[in-house]
Amino acid sequence: MWNILKGEWRKLRRCQILLVGIVAMALCPLVQYGSNLIVNPEMRNESYSFIDLFPNVIWGNTQMFLPLSLVMIGGWLIDRENTNDTMKNLLTVPVPYPLLLGAKLFICMVLALLFGIYSVAVTVLLGTLAGLDGLSAALLLGQGAQVVAAAFTTGLVCMPLVLIFGQIRGAYLGGSLLAFFFGYSIMFFKSGVLLSAYPFSAALNLVGFDMQAYSGATEAPNILLSLAGMAAVVAATLVILLCSHPGAQTENARKKKKKNRISLNRRLSLKRKKQAND
Repeated sequence: MWNILKGEWRKLRRCQILLVGIVAMALCPLVQYGSNLIVNPEMRNESYSFIDLFPNVIWGNTQMFLPLSLVMIGGWLIDRENTNDTMKNLLTVPVPYPLLLGAKLFICMVLALLFGIYSVAVTVLLGTLAGLDGLSAALLLGQGAQVVAAAFTTGLVCMPLVLIFGQIRGAYLGGSLLAFFFGYSIMFFKSGVLLSAYPFSAALNLVGFDMQAYSGATEAPNILLSLAGMAAVVAATLVILLCSHPGAQTENARKKKKKNRISLNRRLSLKRKKQAND
């Protein structure tokens, strides 16, 4: 299993699609800070500081940039095996197909955490260059940890979409756009069950993000409902994972390759016996 994980990580490091996430996570604090500068003067926050920037980044990451990046990269990790016709080679390894997909999901979750850490670094750098006030060790630890935690919970929410659209050839781009739509929809849920249980809202609620102060929610979210929403996402991911199987074409190619290998081993065995008798 460890070798599979290392192999998946090497594949990802060599691929340019990783730049999508790197650029997107760098854009988030830039867009959030820039939006305060371009609004009408009467609506502008003249005392904008790190205290405002970090919640903006957490919201932007969960609403737009992380869902778009993770579903695109994770879906591509799965899709490339079918597109490049390498899945049949992976299936010759005595490892169940769901476990192979699970390794790719694990790499996606690691990537989500790394994106969270990277987002904190870019936010601090941008805020410092912009001359924002309010940065302290306590703020950096508290808000930085919340950025990384929100990246993790958002990653969990994205995993079913990664599995579904990654296994449909060429559909991961459409899946990433759908993830963007689902993430963007959190701004419409100000009260009721969806404020707490909607998966992307739950991703924020579970890390202590103040939905009332930031998004104008009219009531406090219910943490139990948020836990139920997240548990439903994890359960859906496991069900999809366990029900996944390689396509018929890939499976036939795997069986053919296995049959050829067995035939070759038999011929080699017969050849050795013949040489021994001679």
